[in-house]
Amino acid sequence: MAKLKTRVDQDTCTACELCYDRIPEVYKDRGDGIADVVKCDIKDEEDNCWMIVPEGLEDEVREVEEECPSGSIIVEELEE
Repeated sequence: MAKLKTRVDQDTCTACELCYDRIPEVYKDRGDGIADVVKCDIKDEEDNCWMIVPEGLEDEVREVEEECPSGSIIVEELEE
């Protein structure tokens, strides 16, 4: 399976708690209900923090991406 990276669009997050309730190894509450990634592995040119998805959690992260009611979970394949 391809390595994945993920981030949260905090401008559209509705604080539904789905992602950090389901995968606390990847997502967390930043303190006000809005989700964030647990750690920042990559910063992109727009200053977004991406976390590399730990091995074995790829399917769960994809499921949360699909189920996020606001579409705020962003998942992309990690470029080698």
